[in-house]
Amino acid sequence: MMKTIRKMALVGVLGIVMSSCAGLFTTVADMAASIKVGMTKDEVTAKMGKPQYRRFDGNRDEWEYRELLNNDDYDVVVMQFYNDRVVSMNSFREVRHHHPHPDSKR
Repeated sequence: MMKTIRKMALVGVLGIVMSSCAGLFTTVADMAASIKVGMTKDEVTAKMGKPQYRRFDGNRDEWEYRELLNNDDYDVVVMQFYNDRVVSMNSFREVRHHHPHPDSKR
């Protein structure tokens, strides 16, 4: 009976730890998934934080978010604003180095 209670408690603790760790690995691309056309700069900043890079011209702004991945590549999210509202967004993986497949004979 005591062993069963201990096992149940351990499983419960492991479940809590694993679910809380999942939130630590939210990528910039994951956060950008919640961005919608028409959102304000303040709303975007609240979800994404301040951009790493910013470009502007008149009423147009472009914000860029980058996240370094384990393999030296970057996840990149670029948002365009017009009159302080999101009008478009582009996200992509920037591959900085060639990563040969482990099975490649080269």
